[in-house]
Amino acid sequence: MSISAAQGWPASEPQEEPAAPAGRNLPIAIVTALVLGGLIFGTLFTSRIAFFVLVAVAVLAAQAELYRALRTRGFKPADAVGLLAGAGILIGSYSRGTAALSFGLTMSVIASFLWFLADPKREHVAENIAVTLLGVVYVPFFGAHVILMTGLPHGAAITICYIGIVAASDIGAYAAGSLFGKHPMAPTVSPKKSWEGAAGATAFMFILALTVGPHIAPFTLGSALALAAVAAVVAPLGDLAESLIKRDLGVKDMGTMLPGHGGVLDRIDSLLLVAPAAYWLIRVAVF
Repeated sequence: MSISAAQGWPASEPQEEPAAPAGRNLPIAIVTALVLGGLIFGTLFTSRIAFFVLVAVAVLAAQAELYRALRTRGFKPADAVGLLAGAGILIGSYSRGTAALSFGLTMSVIASFLWFLADPKREHVAENIAVTLLGVVYVPFFGAHVILMTGLPHGAAITICYIGIVAASDIGAYAAGSLFGKHPMAPTVSPKKSWEGAAGATAFMFILALTVGPHIAPFTLGSALALAAVAAVVAPLGDLAESLIKRDLGVKDMGTMLPGHGGVLDRIDSLLLVAPAAYWLIRVAVF
């Protein structure tokens, strides 16, 4: 059942498979990826505040993309509340650590209720509060864990390992899926994602963990493999979760900000879900 049907809103036309773009421009996509990689490495190893700004801009842009996509289906999230709450959570995670997460989330709930109480034309309040908070939790709340990682001992190295494992997942899934993909993982959600691609993603992550992980402080072979195991489960879920939302909203991409990749949220969907899982695993297993 689609979100709109669950709301009891007037039924829209049956949703068709979103039209695929004319095709990704691979050279442009590669150039974009190289530029982003350079920005990540350049800021992460030179200035934590610069890396924070980079993450905050990306996360808030992705949150805005989600709200914009929700509006195409008739939802009316409190964008200002959600984005301000997201900015507060990100800033708080940088300056105050994990305590800012629960405080920021609590205040975003309160602010959402106040927003719709003050709106004389309020309608579908429960649904619109829900999608406002979805945007807060799914994007800045999860994304703030990347900032928290950088505050750990050896934070830059840990963050690179986390990003590297997720990138290995993307590369492995693309390579194995393109060459061997025959069995769809979730045909009603994302027909192009295959079990063979998932196997390739897992293999690439474990290869990276085995060969590189033990040489990055503070990881041991065991903790690097544990991180790869968690990412092997959560990274595909992050990709499928965004695909689930896009299919329900009837959009192919969340935006066009990143040439060759689509929107920012399209690029960081797996990173978002892996971030909290990786952060808390590292806190428990390493520190």
